[in-house]
This record gives sequence, structure tokens and C-alpha cells, in this order.
Amino acid sequence: MRARTEVSATSDENEQDLDKTIGERAESLDETPAADHALTVGLAGLNAIPIVGGVVATFISEYVPRRKQARLIGFVQDLGREFEAERERIDADFVRTSEFDRMVEDVLDRVQQVKNEEKLGYWAALLAGVATTGRPPKADRERIIETLDGLRPSHLRLLCVISTTRQARPGFYMGGISNTLEWRIPDIPIDEIRRDWSDLARFDLVQSYPSGTMTAEGAGNLTVRMTDYGRRFVRLLRLEAGYRAE
Repeated sequence: MRARTEVSATSDENEQDLDKTIGERAESLDETPAADHALTVGLAGLNAIPIVGGVVATFISEYVPRRKQARLIGFVQDLGREFEAERERIDADFVRTSEFDRMVEDVLDRVQQVKNEEKLGYWAALLAGVATTGRPPKADRERIIETLDGLRPSHLRLLCVISTTRQARPGFYMGGISNTLEWRIPDIPIDEIRRDWSDLARFDLVQSYPSGTMTAEGAGNLTVRMTDYGRRFVRLLRLEAGYRAE
């Protein structure tokens, strides 16, 4: 893998380098595939975001081989939206560190893999989240990347349900937690939901699957089943705002 060219210490040099890259590619738009056009536009939009946008866009334009760039169009667009949403909280000093460089490279490696095609929006939220002043503690940052890489969309959907469900279905008085899960995720068999729950527990995102008969409050309030690490993970990916099917 080709080593990344050192990012300039000044935002002006970053912008000049990226402007040159975008300009050169724009001159040949008529001779390039539509996917290249979309990536060029996406990178230009990302570059317009102060401080962090230019840093990451430069990295992408230098690091990613052209034959793989089409896979990153959706990611670049999502990343631009996430950075824009976090604009006021971006940590200008942290995004110029070698740690953030390594995280960007790690995320770029992963979003090009087939298994992550349906999670691009979450990868963008992760990268934007660690670029802010409210980023997770250092001990969590690499762990969160590994966790997201190991989860499927069904895991993220279930985690969203667990982190946002605070009451049982109307008219429910006593029973098991399965009743609440079948109500919230009616299109998935309960056995599959339980297997996904067990996977989430192995990642220390939730407690072990609870069994037995409970009151409506015990069976309905799923948020208490989250671990502390799970809450930090959900907060970073903004899963409490809702599951986003890619």
C-alpha cells in the first residue's frame, strides 16, 4: 500500500493541493465515466467544509486507486453531510494528528469491502464523530472501528431498537422481552433476533439476553439492557436518531 503524502500544516496548502487535484480531473470530465464525475463533485463539496473537509478529501484523492473510487462515492457524500452537521464541534488540532490520519486510512480500507457497502452512512458518522471535541476516549476509538466492522445491518437495526425502546406494546401486562422485540421488529423471526442479540452481547454493546417473565416495565424498557460501551457506540453513530437502511 502506498504511504500517504504528509498533509500540509496549513489549510491554505491543503486547499491548493486539492484544488489542483479537482481542477485536473474537471478538465477531463468529458472523457471520464459518470462515477468519476460524481466523485469529483463529492470531493469538491467535502473540501468546502472548513478544516477537516480538505484534510480528508486530500487523503481520499491521493490514497484511493481510481478503480476503487466508484465504491466510495456514497461514502464521500455521506461524509460531507456528517462533517457539515458537526462543523461547530470539529477539533482542528486533532484532525491534523497522525492518529486521525491512521483512522482515516483504516476506515477507507474497510468501506471498500463488500461487507460494508450497506453501512457507509455509519462509517461516515463514525469518522465525523471522532473528529469532534466530543469524540470517544482513546481506548474506545480503535475498538469502535473493529465493532462496526464486525456488525451486520441487522445488528445495527436491533441496536437502534434496544437503545430507543422504553415501553412495551399497548395492552401488554406481563411476559417476556421477546414480546417487545416481536412488536418492534415484526418482519424478523424471534430466533434470528435472539442470535443477533447474542452477537451484540459478545461485542459488549448489550447485556446477555434476559429470560423469564417480567412486568410490562421490565419487558418493555430495553434501554436498560445497554452497556456503557454500547451507549457510547450508539451516541457516536447517532443510532438513537433511527436506523438508516442504506
